[in-house]
Amino acid sequence: MDKQATLAAITQGFVQSQSLLLALGDENRQLLIIALLRFGCDGARVGALTAQTHLSRPAVSHHLKILKDADLVTLRKEGTKHYYAVNPNGNFAVIQSTTAMIQALAVTSKVP
Repeated sequence: MDKQATLAAITQGFVQSQSLLLALGDENRQLLIIALLRFGCDGARVGALTAQTHLSRPAVSHHLKILKDADLVTLRKEGTKHYYAVNPNGNFAVIQSTTAMIQALAVTSKVP
């Protein structure tokens, strides 16, 4: 891929990753992602996440909504119980690919 095509791909990667970057830019949401990863595929309820973090129940719910809107977290309902889990979708792959292109381009652009 030539430099212009790589720059266009990086631009597209940033556009596709905006909601992910905004959602993960908050330290509390990062803590929630880490806590959710501890619970694994089955996910966790808001009360369990409250116990794992320093956040109040309303704060956990607020941050989970932002993560869910960014498609980083899924919600599974079992009757009246709601379980949240990390969504292993393509959003993480897009940002990973974009940062790899930035790194590759930065290395090739260095003047000796």
